[in-house]
Formats: sequence, structure tokens, C-alpha cells
Amino acid sequence: MHNFKNNIESDKKEQPLFVKSVARALEIINYVVKSPKSPGFTMIQQALDIPKSSLSYLMQELVQQEYLQFDSDMKVYYPGLQLIRIGASCINTSNLSDELWRGAKQLSEELGETAHAVILEDRFVIFVAKCRGATEVSAISNIGFRLAAHATAGGKMLLSSLTDEELARRFRDAELEKYTEFTNTNYEELKMELREIGKNGYATDDQANVAGGFCVAAPIYDKTGKMIAAISVSVLVTKITDEYLQFLIRKVQAAAKNVSIRLGKV
Repeated sequence: MHNFKNNIESDKKEQPLFVKSVARALEIINYVVKSPKSPGFTMIQQALDIPKSSLSYLMQELVQQEYLQFDSDMKVYYPGLQLIRIGASCINTSNLSDELWRGAKQLSEELGETAHAVILEDRFVIFVAKCRGATEVSAISNIGFRLAAHATAGGKMLLSSLTDEELARRFRDAELEKYTEFTNTNYEELKMELREIGKNGYATDDQANVAGGFCVAAPIYDKTGKMIAAISVSVLVTKITDEYLQFLIRKVQAAAKNVSIRLGKV
């Protein structure tokens, strides 16, 4: 009995430390995943203010368990295979993800072009579906890929649903990424463009993240009427004429509307 009581008391003493370690591990994972550039040890330590000895132990464990991957040449950390597996499992079991993939697939097959579906995370988009067309015009190599929202049609579509206050919070002190010579990195100009996108109900991207590519996106809503994703099609910029652009806009908007209806929007 004495040993049993001692074990209980010992567990109670260790539990707060264990919980603190778990919280720190989740903080680290969240920081690495959301960081615009792959961070090194010092960058993580300074950002999260975790003692070096504790951080060193946690980083070793996260790498060993494949939640993070360490690049020994660049001395930086990336999301590991375990995180990718978990993300893929979540996508595969989500009704939203199923509908987004189905919508992108139907759009791609109808037009013979590459289609994507994206969701917004802070000021970035995460690509949750991709269906290749006959001509590949995309900078996206895999599901889960992140790009700055201001440089994508789908990202701008989603940003257009935010208030000026929310935009200011997300872009505060941010240096907008420039992927090509056509990427707009002026925040004030971006805000003006987003207002027009909100009025028009579609967004375009003219070679902003991949040279030679043109993208058209439309919004997807849930049953409450909230914009939760965007679907898009990417084509060679040389194909774009006024007539073909209007055709693409109609097709992408129709695809987005069909997905929204399947998600319960009336």
C-alpha cells in the first residue's frame, strides 16, 4: 500500500512537467509548420523562448519520432513524414476534402487543364487537392504545399472575404514574397485588388507564382454561407483571350457552386 501511494504521489509530481513538455512539443511543431522559411535551432529557441537544454531534447525526440526532419547541411528543420502521414489521413477522412477533390477532378476533366483546391491559413494557402491536366502549369508538387496567398488566385479569393482589420493583423510586418517578376508585393495595391475580387466573385493570377501560368479561382462556401475554400484552374498564359477567360470564369464558378451545394449551401 505504501508503494502504491508513493507511485500516485510521484505521478502527480511528474504530470505537470509531462504536460509542459507536450505543450512545448506542440508549440515547436506548429512553429516549424507555419514558418515561412525553414527555421534553425536558434531561430526556434528565440521565437518560443524555450531553454536550450530542454529544446535540444525535444528536437531530438521529434526528429526521432519523424514529426520533424533535420537537414544537416542547411541546419534547418522541416515537417517530418509522420506529420505528412497524419495530414494525409485527415484529408482522406474529411467530407470537405472529398468534395474539394471531387470538384477539382471534375473541373480538370471537363477542361483538360490542371485544377486545384485550397484553404487559407493565416496569409498562406494550403493546397488540399490537385488534378493534373494535359498541360501541367503549376508550381505545386504535392498536397499540403503552401504558398503565399497574395500570389495565387485561390489565395486572393479567400483573402477577399476578410475584413480590413483581419487583413491588417495577418499581414502586419510581413514582407510579401516575390515568386516571379509579376508578383505584386505592394500591400495597398493588394487591398484594392481584393475589394474588386469580392465584388466580382472570382480571382485571377497572371504568372504571379509560376512564369507562363494563368489561374482563375472561385469561392466555395459551407452551409452557413462562410467562404471556406477556393477552387481554381491553371492554364498556359498564351491561351488567354478575352473570350477564353470569360469561359474559364463561368466554368470555375459553376464548379465552385456545385461543391458549395454538396456541402449544404442553399
